[in-house]
Amino acid sequence: MYRVAPPTLANLSSSLVSLNLDSCNLGETNGGEFPAHIFQLPNLQSIQLGSNPMRGHFPKSNWTAPLKFLEVVDTEFSGGLPDSIVGLKILERLHVEGTGELPDSIGNLVSLKSLTLAGSFTGSIPASIGNLTQISDIDLSNGNFTGELPFSLGKLVHLTSLDLESNHLTGQIPNAFSNLTKLSVIDLGMNNFRGELPFSLFNLTQPISVYFSNNQLTGPIPTSISSHSGLVLLDISSNSLTGNVPSSLFTIPSLQHLDLSYNQLGGNLDDFQVNKSQLFFVDLSINKLHGPIPRSLFRFVHLTDLSLASNNMTGFLDVEVISQLKDLTSLDLSYNSLSLSLPSSDQNSSFPMFTFLRLSSCNLLEIPIFLRDSMYVHTLDLSSNKIQGHLPEWFWGLGEGFLTYLNLSHNLLTSFQGSLPWPSLSVLDLHSNLLQGLLPDAGSWAEFVFISNNNLTGEIPLSICDKSYTSIIDLSYNNLNGKIPQCLGSFSDSLTVLDLRMNNFHGVMPTKFSNCESLTTLALNGNQLEGPLPHSLHNCKELEVVDVGNNKISGQFPHWLGALPKLRVLVLRSNKFHGAIVSPKTKTWFPMLRIMDISHNEFTGSLPSRFFENLKAMLSVGSNELLKLQYIGPDDGYYQDDVKVTMKGIDIELKRILTIFTTIDLSDNGFSGKIPSNIGKLKSLKGLNFSHNNLVGCIPPSIGSLTNLEWLDLSSNHLTCRIPQNLLDLTFLVVLNFSHNKLEGPIPLGKQFNSFSNESYLGNSGLCGFPLSKDCNPSETKHPSALPFAGQQSGSMFEFGWKVVVLGYGCGVVFGLIMGYVVFSTGKPQWLVTLVEGLQPRKLKRSRIGGRRHRTSN
Repeated sequence: MYRVAPPTLANLSSSLVSLNLDSCNLGETNGGEFPAHIFQLPNLQSIQLGSNPMRGHFPKSNWTAPLKFLEVVDTEFSGGLPDSIVGLKILERLHVEGTGELPDSIGNLVSLKSLTLAGSFTGSIPASIGNLTQISDIDLSNGNFTGELPFSLGKLVHLTSLDLESNHLTGQIPNAFSNLTKLSVIDLGMNNFRGELPFSLFNLTQPISVYFSNNQLTGPIPTSISSHSGLVLLDISSNSLTGNVPSSLFTIPSLQHLDLSYNQLGGNLDDFQVNKSQLFFVDLSINKLHGPIPRSLFRFVHLTDLSLASNNMTGFLDVEVISQLKDLTSLDLSYNSLSLSLPSSDQNSSFPMFTFLRLSSCNLLEIPIFLRDSMYVHTLDLSSNKIQGHLPEWFWGLGEGFLTYLNLSHNLLTSFQGSLPWPSLSVLDLHSNLLQGLLPDAGSWAEFVFISNNNLTGEIPLSICDKSYTSIIDLSYNNLNGKIPQCLGSFSDSLTVLDLRMNNFHGVMPTKFSNCESLTTLALNGNQLEGPLPHSLHNCKELEVVDVGNNKISGQFPHWLGALPKLRVLVLRSNKFHGAIVSPKTKTWFPMLRIMDISHNEFTGSLPSRFFENLKAMLSVGSNELLKLQYIGPDDGYYQDDVKVTMKGIDIELKRILTIFTTIDLSDNGFSGKIPSNIGKLKSLKGLNFSHNNLVGCIPPSIGSLTNLEWLDLSSNHLTCRIPQNLLDLTFLVVLNFSHNKLEGPIPLGKQFNSFSNESYLGNSGLCGFPLSKDCNPSETKHPSALPFAGQQSGSMFEFGWKVVVLGYGCGVVFGLIMGYVVFSTGKPQWLVTLVEGLQPRKLKRSRIGGRRHRTSN
C-alpha cells in the first residue's frame, strides 16, 4: 500500500493495487474536489480516504477501477451514495461517512461482505438490502434512518453482525431474524421499536448477543426460552416489558450478561438450579419485582456485577451469602424493603473487594465492617439508613486514592470533620444528617458537595478559595455564620450552583461575579446579608435562579437582571428594596422569567404597563406545553432547585420547579395606582398576589383571561367597583381573596365562585349576595340567590380543594390541575379523599453522578 501526497496524484502508476490517502490534506489545493481520475486506475483494488478537507458530492464519473475495498471517512461528502459506487459489483467492503439517503440500488453490490455507513444518512433502509446475500457485517449505527425494518433482512443467511443502534427506526422487530443462523451480534438499541419481543430469536442455538435496550417494547419475556439457547448477552433494558422474569433465563449455560433494568417486570424471583454458568453481569433494577431475593443468585461463582435496586424486594438478607462471590466487584441493593444482617466485627469472613457498592435504604445501623478491606472502592452509597454517631477510624482509610463517590446522606451521623483523605473524590453527599461542629476542610472538597440539612456551625473555610473545579456547593439549612468568602463570586468557572440558604451569614454578598460563566443557581435566602445586590451578576449569563429572599439587602429594583437571557426565578422577598419599578427601555426584558416574588419590601409607585408586556415567558401556554414538562435547573438529575411560594398565606416549598409553573407576587409593598389591564396577557400565570398595597380603581376585567390561574389575592388594597362577571371563566381557581377593599355590588354566582367562603370577601361593606349574609336588592342583580355549596358544605369543599392543590404541587402541576378539575366538577370522589387524607410524604431523588448507567441515588 502506498501513501501519496497531493502533488503526486497526477503521476500515479497504473500498476497500483492499494492506495492510502488518509490525512494527506486533499482538497486544500483544488477547492475541496476529489481527483476522480484515480478511479480509472486499471489495477486499483483498495483505497482509503480519511481525515481530508474534502467536501461536496462523490465523483459521478464512471469508476472503472476493480475496487474491492473503499473507505471514505472524516470528510464532508454529501448527497448520498452515487451510482458510481453502487455500480462496483465486485466491491467487498464499503465504509463511508456522509449524508443523504441510502439508494435502492445498494442491492446491486452483490459481492459486498461488509457495509458501514456513518454520519447522517437518512430515509428508510431499502428492501433491496436483502440482495446482499454474501454480506456478513452491517453497521448503520448512529444515523438518522427511519421507518420499519425490511423483512428482506431475513434473507441474509451469512450475516454475523447487525448494528442499527441509535437511529429512529420504528415498527415491530421481525421474527425473520430467526432465519439468520450465523448471527452472533444484533444491536437495535436506542430506536423506537414497539410490540413484543421476537420469541423465536431467543431459541437460536448459536452464540448470540442481543441489544434491544431503549425502545418501546411491551409484553412479556418469553417463558419458553430453552436452556439450549445460545444467548451470550441479553440487554432489553429501558423498555416497557411486563410479566415475570423467567427462571429459565438463569439456566442458560452460555449466558454471561443479563440486563432487564428500567422495565415494568413484576412478581417474585423464583429459585432455580445453577449448573455450569458463565453469568457475570445481572441488572434487574428499576422494576416492580417483589418478595425475597433468591439465594440462587449468589451461586453464580463468576458474578462480578449484581443490581436489584429500586424494586419491592423484601425480607432479611444475610450478607454472609455475598462472601461466596469472590469475583463480585459491583453490588446495588438500594431502594427496596430489605433488611441486611451484617457480620459482627469479630467474624473473619472473606468478602469481595468491592469497587462499586450501593446499599441505600437497607435498614443499616452501622457502616458494614466488611468494607474495612475494600482498598479499591470508588463508589459507595449508604444513604437513607440509620447509621448513627461517629464514623469508625478505619473508614478514613477506605478506598485510598480510588474513592470518587461517597453518599452518606439521610442517616443519623453526628460528626464528619477534618481533611478528607480522598484526593479523587468527585461527589461528597452528607446532607440530612445530624452533623455538628465545623465544616470539613474545604480544601479537600469534591466537585459536587452536598452538606445541607445538618447542624453545622462556624464559617466557610477560606481554603474554599483554593478550589478550581467545584461545580455544586450546597450548604443550605445549617447554622453557619460569618461572612461569605468574596472569592465565591469568581473563584471557579465551573461553579453551577451556590446554595447557602437558611444559615446565619451576615455582611455583604460577594461583589465581583466576574468568572461565573457556568453559574445557573444562586440561592442565599434566609440569612442576614445586607448591602446592595451586586451589579456584576449581569456577567452570569447562564443564571436561571436568583433567590436572595429573607435578608436585609437594600437598593432599588435590579432592572439590569432583566438582561439575563435564561433567568427563570427571581426571589427578592422580605428585604429592604425600595423605590419605583422603572419601565424597561428594551423589548427583551426578563424574557424567560417564570417566578417573580418581590413581596415584603418597600417598593412604591405605580405598576408600569410595560413591566408586564415584556414577560414573554408568561404570555401564553403552548398547546403542547403540558406534554413537554421540564424542570428548571441543572440537568444532571442530582441537585434539585426548589423555591418557596406563598399560596393562601401558606409557604409551599416546590422541590422541583416545572417550567410551566408561573407566579407573580408583589404583595406587602407600597404600590399605588391602578392594576394595569394588560395583566390579562400573562395567560400562563397560575398565581397572582397584589395584596397589601395601595392599589385603587376597579379590578380589570382582563384578569378573566387568565384561565390558568389557580390562586388570586388582591386583598388589603383600595379597589372599588363591582367584581367583573367574567372572572367566572377562571375555572381552575382554588384560592380567592378580595377582602379588605371597597368593592361593591353582587358577587358573581356560578362555577368556582360558588366554592369560596365568606373570608374571601370580608371588609367590603358594599358587597352582597352568596356567600355573604347580606342580600342584594333586586335592582342590583338578576342572578338566582340560592345555589348548592352553601354553609358547611362550602367550607369543607374549600378545605378539601386546598389539599388537592398542595398534593398537586407535591406530585406535579399537571396532577394538581387535573385533580382540581375533578374535585370541583364532580364533588369529592371517595378514592381521592382516601388518597389525599391518607397520603404519607415521600421524597425520591435520582442520580447519575459517580455511578454507572441507570443508577439511582437519594
